[in-house]
Amino acid sequence: MANILIVEDEHALSSALALAVRRLGHLPVLAASGGAALETLKNQRFEAIVLDIGLPDMSGLEVLERIRRTGSSLPVLIITAHATLDHAIASQKLGVTDYLTKPLDLRRFEESLSGLVTQGICVGKLVESQAATLIGAAPCMREVFLGIARACPSEVPVLIHGPCGSGKTLAAGVIHANGVRGAGPLRQVECGAFDGQRAREIFTENFPGTTVLEEITLLDADSQARLAECLARPPAGASRWIATSRVGPGDAVRAGVLRQDLFYAFGALTVGMPPLCERAGDIPALGQFLLGVRDGGLKPLEITAAALCAMQAYSWPGNVQELRHVLEHAQAMSRGGPVFPGHLPPHVAAALHASGGTVVSGELDVVVGRWLDSQMELISQDDWQYDSLLEKIEAAALGHLMKRFENKPTRLATAMRLNRATLRQKLRRAGITGETSSAEG
Repeated sequence: MANILIVEDEHALSSALALAVRRLGHLPVLAASGGAALETLKNQRFEAIVLDIGLPDMSGLEVLERIRRTGSSLPVLIITAHATLDHAIASQKLGVTDYLTKPLDLRRFEESLSGLVTQGICVGKLVESQAATLIGAAPCMREVFLGIARACPSEVPVLIHGPCGSGKTLAAGVIHANGVRGAGPLRQVECGAFDGQRAREIFTENFPGTTVLEEITLLDADSQARLAECLARPPAGASRWIATSRVGPGDAVRAGVLRQDLFYAFGALTVGMPPLCERAGDIPALGQFLLGVRDGGLKPLEITAAALCAMQAYSWPGNVQELRHVLEHAQAMSRGGPVFPGHLPPHVAAALHASGGTVVSGELDVVVGRWLDSQMELISQDDWQYDSLLEKIEAAALGHLMKRFENKPTRLATAMRLNRATLRQKLRRAGITGETSSAEG
């Protein structure tokens, strides 16, 4: 039996985690704040820690940093409601064994905890993040962040694959900036422009930094052979290698554009960058970031709901690079004002009607699904009630609609073809008040 410290301020979740720990035959000890956790660690011995990042008194990462300063190498499982690249990288450098996002899959939690109590970890030095970063909160970006975080403290070659414009080179820069060679130079080499002489120079020279091989599948057969030999028997002072590719490593081998030995060399650490169409929910944040980089953050861009729906419905064959150009076009057309569909390039604006509303429905599915998962995680199974969940969803919808119709129930009832008495009952159950009929005149 192992003592497991659970640092979590949400009572329902900490109770669920404690129950899972007991099911595994271990003893849970609960702490609801960072300060309480640090005090508990002074007085009791533990085999592992489950640590939430969002605590009421300090960040979970600050708690972990203080623990590491004492020389402790306890295995740590991080849980967070907001997976970000900075959190993932900082966690990795502080020697976190695993990193899970909310709403938690309790089965995945139990699997991770089972391995946690038997593992030792290596504590890396915490360093400040450099300027290169990635923006994204879409579920598919969580795996990207974790893959990058795992690659940072290693010297193992990395392959980053994804469609053109998806951010492969930016991801390579993040890995270099936060890696063990972050203080050294970063160079980018276009593999399509290689010749035999250039290959000999690149693959045999002493280079203290990181080399990014852009589109490794464009290397000719001789250059790939030289690279494979370099990776198998690295010369003294060899570079740290990161390769990019538009296709995944398995597909590249099957297509005959990547050697099998290079597949094995780069296959240990791979990061798959998703196309922008799979992370349409990130477009607002990406837009502000892309334009903020160019304008120093002085010109925030307001995108209307209709324009945003059009952008989220568009397929984005050029991915983030194309998004930058579209945003610059929209900013110029809107002259600093709100962006409407008419300010977008015609082919992007047309996507709103061509989609038939499917992108909006898909976004609703994701949001409602995430909310339902969190509710069912926090509410005891004995208290699950479909009608109660439905009332909460309806209350949120009515609250939004009331704001849209200036808090006037009569206007809302007319626009939504609702019986006024029925609407009043629904508003009363939801605890929403509006102006009286006489005031609506």
